[in-house]
Amino acid sequence: MSDQRWTEPTAEYPLECDHCHYPIPNEPVASEDGRYCSIACREAAADGATLPEPEAYKRVVTGVEPIDSLVPNGIPADSFLLLAGDEGTSRAELGIELVWRALERGEPAVVVSLANPPTATLERFYQNGWNVLPALENDRLRLIDCYTHRLDDRDGFSEQRTEWPTFIGEAAADAIVEVRDPSDRREVTHSLTGALDDLEMSETGLVTIDSLDELERIFQDRQVHDFVEEIRATVCKARFVPIIAAASTADEDSPESEYVFDGIIDLRLTDQRPSNTRRKQLAIRKLIGAQFLPQWISYDHEPARGLFASSPNAGTQQGYDLGNERSQPDRL
Repeated sequence: MSDQRWTEPTAEYPLECDHCHYPIPNEPVASEDGRYCSIACREAAADGATLPEPEAYKRVVTGVEPIDSLVPNGIPADSFLLLAGDEGTSRAELGIELVWRALERGEPAVVVSLANPPTATLERFYQNGWNVLPALENDRLRLIDCYTHRLDDRDGFSEQRTEWPTFIGEAAADAIVEVRDPSDRREVTHSLTGALDDLEMSETGLVTIDSLDELERIFQDRQVHDFVEEIRATVCKARFVPIIAAASTADEDSPESEYVFDGIIDLRLTDQRPSNTRRKQLAIRKLIGAQFLPQWISYDHEPARGLFASSPNAGTQQGYDLGNERSQPDRL
């Protein structure tokens, strides 16, 4: 989480409430045991209730260099973020790294696996040199398996696995939550919230969804939209646990639903001349509740290191125009 004090009292409001820890805009409410901004805070403190400092859980510094360089004070923890980018932009690697950085901080994480079986999802960590076995054994990582039950021959799939996938599948057995009917939105939601309860995820950790494209193929009509709205309310807003979902931007016929997301991170490939190379770039299109730098930043990816800013002055567009520089359509 962020170490920066984003609610620090100002010269205009120098006093801080002893219960909610926010600045006191008027005269403190009279009390013998502290200074309070309101009767509600004074009564809650008298009843023995305590609240943590807001910066302890309301902002997340992701640990991913290109993102943190654009959001210096951290991402609001009650955000539902969309990673919107085409193939080749390391979108999947970014989702995996966000989970790993949370585990590195000692926080729990939940991965909703739609595009791959859970053993393949776990293998993405190992391809980057990130060993998640300790997190699995310490009950800090859960995988919501929305893939396996879509297979016609599940037994055959298990029998055909080689030694390593078999080993990692057995080691992760207790951490995998199988969804028997991924087309049932309520079952997917119940599996997710059950995992959050088991890991006691409130004001800590994060959730990633590897593919809204796959979810759209499984669900029908407006179910993806309704699913996003529901877990945004019950997970992000109620628990202060951020959700990051990935989606391709290839299908331009999909209806736009930008408003349902608190933040959108665009990833794109650009042609560089005269070098005739393709450069990966990342930008924050929107992020409610936080300041961000309105520019494209070039990045690359390496195993173990993850995503990192590359040639910061090359291909960077200052003054990112949200109306004219939008390179991809919204997705849901």
